[in-house]
Amino acid sequence: MIGAGIAGLLNSYVLLKNGFQVTLLERDTLGHNETSRTSAHLSNVLDEGLSRLLDNLGEDNARKAIASHSDAIDLIEKIVEEEHIDCDFRRLDGYLYLSPETNKDYLKEEAQAAAKLGFKDVELLSSPPHFAEFGPALRFPRQARIHSLKFINGLLKAIVGMGGKIHSKSPAVEFKDGALPSVKTDSGHYVYARHVVVCTNVPVNDRVMIHTMEAAHRSYIIGIEVPHDAFPDILMWDTSHPYHYVRKVENHAEGKDLMLIGGEDHRVGQEDHPEAKFETLHDWALFNLGISGPIAYKWSGQIIEPVDGLAHIGRNPGNRNTYIVSGDSGHGLTHAAVSAMVIRDLIQQNHNEWTHIYSPSRFQVKNLGTVISVNMNMLAQYRDRIALREELKNVSAHPGEGRLVHQGAKTFAVYTSESNETVTLNAVCPHLGGIVHWNDAEKTWDCPCHGSRFACTGEVINGPAISGLKQAVMKKPQEKAETIAMPDERTEYEKAKPSDTSAER
Repeated sequence: MIGAGIAGLLNSYVLLKNGFQVTLLERDTLGHNETSRTSAHLSNVLDEGLSRLLDNLGEDNARKAIASHSDAIDLIEKIVEEEHIDCDFRRLDGYLYLSPETNKDYLKEEAQAAAKLGFKDVELLSSPPHFAEFGPALRFPRQARIHSLKFINGLLKAIVGMGGKIHSKSPAVEFKDGALPSVKTDSGHYVYARHVVVCTNVPVNDRVMIHTMEAAHRSYIIGIEVPHDAFPDILMWDTSHPYHYVRKVENHAEGKDLMLIGGEDHRVGQEDHPEAKFETLHDWALFNLGISGPIAYKWSGQIIEPVDGLAHIGRNPGNRNTYIVSGDSGHGLTHAAVSAMVIRDLIQQNHNEWTHIYSPSRFQVKNLGTVISVNMNMLAQYRDRIALREELKNVSAHPGEGRLVHQGAKTFAVYTSESNETVTLNAVCPHLGGIVHWNDAEKTWDCPCHGSRFACTGEVINGPAISGLKQAVMKKPQEKAETIAMPDERTEYEKAKPSDTSAER
């Protein structure tokens, strides 16, 4: 199992329950992945929209998709109960409400689609509870919320208790498929298994194919303290694009709850001032929720949007015993639980009626326009590699900031620390050669092509890149260009070679 986020842990748990031996490799320390950045809504109302889901998949497959997420919430609830995990799991109502710019008939259309898709007791109301000024809303019963980190800790305890082996700080850097697949770690060790499941948010074993079928986004969340019981314990999201989502964390502090407000999504590396998104959310919360308190917490997380709104779960295209989980589409927790059930059945060669709708090899002609749009956006990002640029002589940045510096055909990512120390990196993403952009919200270098992200000092944070940005040396103004010492700029894809089959364990 590659990746100890919620998908890797749920897959490990379910396979251990079914008698498999599981070894889990995690690049970072445990609990420092995208699961820790979720708002932890558990919903079977998919982001694509129910009407559009019907159009994309047809009624039969769309019903299966909704049923899979309903069963996913049930599975999480069952694990919480059986393992006695104290993680604030609670069933509650979810409300989809109409944004001012949305056609007033939209909710009626969604209600009709919900009836076709098997939802029960969905109601069209005049407004969500407590928010009469919001106007019409659809109520979806039996949604849920959870504390994701508490749930992860409970899963880890259960996995270790069943004999699962977990290795943190063990990045997987090389994959080989076949009858006995192998995974090589950055320390040079090999792990051999009958099956390999890659649960790394985006596949780090796949250089190109899956990344043409999904796009990486950042989503922002703020937390504002409010008086206890001032707001109902519900899930809410609106019809804006991108949409806003709201929920409450009860008893956050003595006499206080915490309201989580999220949204302002954008493609990774394609926003000039990400830090401003938090203030935009703060303004939205004041105007729409009447919450005027200061921001107590703020963070952003990575969301992978597949072209049809459903995750890519199953056998990696062209592989025999390697499986992937990718494309959470804002429903990372439930898609993770779906993946645990689908991959269990694939490995055990059991029938599962969801397998084909989540297959990473699927393609529908009706989604061709979206596929083209996603990839045209990606290709447009490469203009930074070929455009003529003015040479910049002032390479310093303000403390705590990063900037791109261009010298001839070379582009450098230059970060100045709070103590005025400068870190100079090759700005070329090692995945497929995009030019990274500075993210002032997270102090990271983000690739706008496929969503790889790197620390200000170059270490990889988010794939699909598996290696970091390389240290680099810029020429001084009086030096000739040929004196520059530059690292190998070939991407991981260009340098990739077949695995050495004679490698020792």
